[in-house]
This record gives sequence, C-alpha cells and structure tokens, in this order.
Amino acid sequence: MNIQKVKEGFKDLVKNRNPGMLSFWIHRVTGVAVAIFLFLHIFTLSSVFRGKDTYDYTISKFDTKFGYILQYVLLLAVAIHLLNGIRITVADFWALTRIQKKLLWISLFAFSIIAVIGIFTVVL
Repeated sequence: MNIQKVKEGFKDLVKNRNPGMLSFWIHRVTGVAVAIFLFLHIFTLSSVFRGKDTYDYTISKFDTKFGYILQYVLLLAVAIHLLNGIRITVADFWALTRIQKKLLWISLFAFSIIAVIGIFTVVL
C-alpha cells in the first residue's frame, strides 16, 4: 500500500462522512494499533529472559496511573475492532448488508457498555 492510496482513502473519509466510512477507518486503525501493541507486548515480556529483577522493573513501569490508562485505551481498541469485525462477518455471511447501519449501532451500543465497565475495572 502506498502513501497515495492512504491519501485518497482519507479524502474519501472527509468527503463521505457516513458511519460506514468512519467504521472502515476505525477498523483499519485499531487493527494496526493492536498489531503494534503485540510486538511491544512481546518485547516487554521478553525481559523475563534477562532475570527476575529486570522483569519486575519493566512491569513496574506499567503499574502506574498512566499504565492503567494505556490498558484502558488498549481495551477500547480491541473492543471496537472485535465488535466491528463481528458486525462485518455477520453482515457478509448471513447477507444482512441491508441492515448494516442497525448492526453498526448495535455494535456501538455494546462498545459503550464495554467502555463503561472498563472504566470501573481498569482505570479506577
């Protein structure tokens, strides 16, 4: 994928402000973000091979208020990516493309429930 296609896609997003296009971009961005997180997660956990003290030090960096906020953002990214992926799969396999907007609103409702519960379990 070259930068020109990204620019054209962003122009489409600006020109076609509809929930489907926004959902398309959010799904792509959260997919890339989760993939980047996985590499960082493996790198962080690999500190166990350098000893217990190094591992404890590395993990203690995330045991802060800022670390909890990052965990919450990760929860949000995974949840929106998961729910949108389920919505796309359901619409494709059961030929429900006519009710895509309803499915989008259902997935956003489920996302908001996860977001509220996540605040109480992760951040607070």
